[in-house]
Amino acid sequence: MAAESTVSRSTKIVQMCSLLLIIVSLFVIARVLPVGQGIARLQSWLSHAGAVGILAYAAIYVLATVLLVPGAAITLLAGVLYGPLWGTIIVSAGATTGASAAFLLGRFAFRGSVERAAGRNPKFRAIDGAIAANGWKIVALLRLSPVVPFNLSNYFFGITGVGFGSYVLASWICMLPGTLLYVYLGYAASQAAGGETSGWLHWTLLGAGLAIILLVSAYITKLARKALAGAAGIGNNPAETPGVTSAAGGVRRTVVLAIIAIIMTTAAVCGWLKRSALQGVFGPPPVKLVNRFHHNPGGPVFSNAEFNRVVSEYVHPGGWVDYTGLSKHPRYLDQYIASLTHVDFQKLGRDQKLALLINAYNACTLRLILDHYPTIKSIMDIPSDQRWAAVRWNIGGKLYSLENIELMLRSDFADPRIHFAIVCASIGCPPLRDEAYEGNTVNAQLQSQADYVNNNPRWLRFGSRGRTIHLTMLYDWYSGDFQQAAGGVLKFAARFNRRLAADLAAGRKPRVVFKQYDWNLNSIQNMPQTGNKP
Repeated sequence: MAAESTVSRSTKIVQMCSLLLIIVSLFVIARVLPVGQGIARLQSWLSHAGAVGILAYAAIYVLATVLLVPGAAITLLAGVLYGPLWGTIIVSAGATTGASAAFLLGRFAFRGSVERAAGRNPKFRAIDGAIAANGWKIVALLRLSPVVPFNLSNYFFGITGVGFGSYVLASWICMLPGTLLYVYLGYAASQAAGGETSGWLHWTLLGAGLAIILLVSAYITKLARKALAGAAGIGNNPAETPGVTSAAGGVRRTVVLAIIAIIMTTAAVCGWLKRSALQGVFGPPPVKLVNRFHHNPGGPVFSNAEFNRVVSEYVHPGGWVDYTGLSKHPRYLDQYIASLTHVDFQKLGRDQKLALLINAYNACTLRLILDHYPTIKSIMDIPSDQRWAAVRWNIGGKLYSLENIELMLRSDFADPRIHFAIVCASIGCPPLRDEAYEGNTVNAQLQSQADYVNNNPRWLRFGSRGRTIHLTMLYDWYSGDFQQAAGGVLKFAARFNRRLAADLAAGRKPRVVFKQYDWNLNSIQNMPQTGNKP
């Protein structure tokens, strides 16, 4: 007996350590990969889908339960997408509905098959006898202590004598602790992956909340296991707390869990060591903001007059572009792009370089659209190899792609305000100014752009109660830039939005929802009835 007890304790320790390694590895991987971008896109879609999105998510959970698909991943994702409160509510509704459907199927549609399967299992026979004597109380205890798999037990309960109403109520209430644990774990992982720099109090409370839920879940499971042992003679083996495999599964299960932990840990370590390369694959490459250039007030000045003529004539208030008119008269645009070939970029001062690259990016984007206009409705209609990655734009005798120009602007000037200045010819991007950027005014122009974007509901707006803030996806795609500049997305936006600054100063941090990006052309045909000049 002593030897068996020692083996049991050793198995449980290995399982707990393996689970801890898996959780830590998931957190590390979530930090390494820009999963926040995918999460934000899904959150944006769901927020726009409203009740339909919530119903669809709950329906997926119901279907998974009926089809015996483990729901752990779906439950974790609910915490990521909806947060701890609404995630728990949605999962609880879906799980209870699915459990009810499986109960009815087991009782009426598949009763014979379920009875034959249960008859071969001594544990099921013991549970059946306990339910006959104690009714819904055994159902409640089994929900709190998962001695039998959740999805299978739903069908099994259908052939017992428990009433449907009692079964549904007991299942709903007693599944809540486990649901909350998984949802909160998913929420905590999303916070780790979000890239937002939060204070020590936020992380302390987040960790304390997770620890409390884990301890309470483990304690409830232990009490339920003891009660089951007395009522039905089952549950004497160390039970499975949510996410932890029981020792009753033997060494094989322990080994499998340990192997998974080793694989996850190895992936996390490798990912951390190569995190820059991985982030570059999954999104805009991360950069280190460095101000590489010096001011040169007495240096040469490059003329942006031709581009100024283009935007002053064909860009309307609000950044809307008359592509039809520009396509008929592209002369000055082409002359400006041609003039970029002869610029002595190295001799320009820092602000002259900055203004030139912003103008070059915007001018080349206009030319790119004209190359395919009017057969396209969006820049995304242009083949990818001809779009941002196409190396075709000559600056100072060297060919660049639009991606190259953007990377130079991000990495060499240490000013994330450039994200509000370079324009992707889409409604979702910031407005194109009706004036060219100039070296002696570029700082004021960037400030004007940042002020405009961060106070315009097209790119930043608060929810009706001020508890959420809807931000342009630029803040998610380039969150690393904003984090380096200000310590986080919200802190950067607060530099230009007084209401947000006041909320953060008062300790009120709104939940961020990234707005769906509208890739339709920023053409005057798509212009709403009113538009304001940036």
